[in-house]
Amino acid sequence: MNVMTRSMAVIGVTFGLVGFANANTNAELVAADGSATSNICVSAAQGSKYKLKSAMETARVDKEYVLEKLSCNGMPIEAFVEQYSENPKSIMTYITNGRYRSDEYIARMNTNL
Repeated sequence: MNVMTRSMAVIGVTFGLVGFANANTNAELVAADGSATSNICVSAAQGSKYKLKSAMETARVDKEYVLEKLSCNGMPIEAFVEQYSENPKSIMTYITNGRYRSDEYIARMNTNL
C-alpha cells in the first residue's frame, strides 16, 4: 500500500469513527413505558431541572426518594445521570440540594466495587 492510499484509509476510518461517536451522543432517551419512574429518569437525562421537578411532582416523590431508591436502567440515579444526562452537574446539584460533587461520587462508587 502506498503512502497516499494509506493516508486516505486512515482519514476515512477517522471520519467514520467521529460520525459514529456523534450519532451515539445525540441518541434520544425515551421512556419504555409510561411509568412515573421512567419519566423521572428521562427527565433527568434531558438535563432540565424543571422537567425533572414536574415528573417528581406527578409521581409524588421527593428528592430523597429519587436519590436513595430510584434506579434507572438498573443503575443508581447518580450513575445514570452522569452517563446519560445533557447537564449532569445541574441535575445532581438539584437532587442533592447543592451537596453533590462528582469526584466524591466516583470515589464512593470505587469503594463499593
